[in-house]
Amino acid sequence: MRKLSMICLFFTSYGLSQSLDVDSFSRKLDELYRSQSSSGSVTMVVTNPRYKRTLTMDIWSLGKDFTLVKIQSPKKEKGITTLKKGTEMWNYLPKIKKLIRIPPSMMMSSWMGSDFTNDDLVKESSWEDDYTALEGVPEGEYRSLVFKPKPEAAVTWGKVVVYWDVNSELPVRQDNYDEKGIKVREMHFLDPKELGGRMLPSKLKLIPLNKKNQYTEIIYNAMEFDIEIDEAFFSKAQMRR
Repeated sequence: MRKLSMICLFFTSYGLSQSLDVDSFSRKLDELYRSQSSSGSVTMVVTNPRYKRTLTMDIWSLGKDFTLVKIQSPKKEKGITTLKKGTEMWNYLPKIKKLIRIPPSMMMSSWMGSDFTNDDLVKESSWEDDYTALEGVPEGEYRSLVFKPKPEAAVTWGKVVVYWDVNSELPVRQDNYDEKGIKVREMHFLDPKELGGRMLPSKLKLIPLNKKNQYTEIIYNAMEFDIEIDEAFFSKAQMRR
């Protein structure tokens, strides 16, 4: 009986030591590539049965409310810029010199023909503010958080499950479910390396489960965190420059 009790105590202690601090990990997910402010160089590769295309872009962020993304290549799309400022979002199209406001109903639409949505790109929603998180069922060596939208939150997903490596404290996979509880896409966090002085997954691979042989990758080439940048940088005038 004493031996059995010791075995039970071991597994109980192990489970507790591997559990997640829900609030801390929710905040970590919100700030994964942001911190208080950030800038970086990113490559996006869109792959589907019909074509493969590559975009390079520069990104800047300030807190949760400000994001600016400017495409640098290919040449035909150079200068296209996306701005998120508070709850509003715009695209600037340099060829026609036109600024287009993106309505909230379009936040879940594809960004530049990729599998990432406008919301994915500028992170309009917040894991900490818009979702209620609970620790989920472990999967092998990973622990999970189950995010369910708060009643007042303007989000589309019925549920999101994020799996974490508790040793590195980095996410490894994110499963998105629709309102009917069907898993519709997976995002894999790959190739951890040092970026801007911190260990981060340097590649995101997003796979829509309803589209065969299609996926989009984002590769973080370089990142800087806690840079000096103010709100004035995130302006419509900056989009046109």
